Amino acid sequence: MKKAFIATLLVLASLSSAAASLEGNIRAIHDQAGARIGSTVDHWKFSARSTGPVAIDVLSWEAPSGIATDLNGDGEIAFFDSAIYLFRDDGALDASDMVAANNDSSSTFDDGSQSELDSSLSLKLTAGNYLLAIGAYLLNELDAISGINHENYYPVSCATPTGACARVQDDHGDYRITVTGDVTPPTSGIPEPAAIGLIGLGLAGLGILNRRRK
Repeated sequence: MKKAFIATLLVLASLSSAAASLEGNIRAIHDQAGARIGSTVDHWKFSARSTGPVAIDVLSWEAPSGIATDLNGDGEIAFFDSAIYLFRDDGALDASDMVAANNDSSSTFDDGSQSELDSSLSLKLTAGNYLLAIGAYLLNELDAISGINHENYYPVSCATPTGACARVQDDHGDYRITVTGDVTPPTSGIPEPAAIGLIGLGLAGLGILNRRRK
């Protein structure tokens, strides 16, 4: 009986620290003339079942040291310099709900990442509902909330699977998020307003600036 009880505790402990991997992509947004005016932001919702440590790792940057590499094994090289924001999910998302944010991290390599341009967070969360927003570099807090990133350089792709990365502006960038801790499996949701409904709303006049990073 004692051995069975210990075995049950070990199983529960392994479940509480299990890692969940999520895959998605952000997409470029164009105006009616076909000019790129930004990119989408994805929202992932999850709940912390108890107070404790939670780690969030992003794998997106597929050009470590400037060499195009299919790190996620999906047969293509389409990526972006990621930025993430974590919010408390109280049903009415605003700036007061922000918990933490990250752009670059030197602690994001456990998931196979090979670049500090990938984002990560490691923090103690209290039990409750949360929302993770992921988008491209220069994503600010308000854009993370709205689901529209007004920085328009990323995502990018590389035409060849290996060798020097010759960037070609593409319409999407892939990512993988690994969440570790006593949390429910994250579920995706499209921020409102949906990105597809933004085309033709005159966002091209906002004077968005390109900023290119290595």
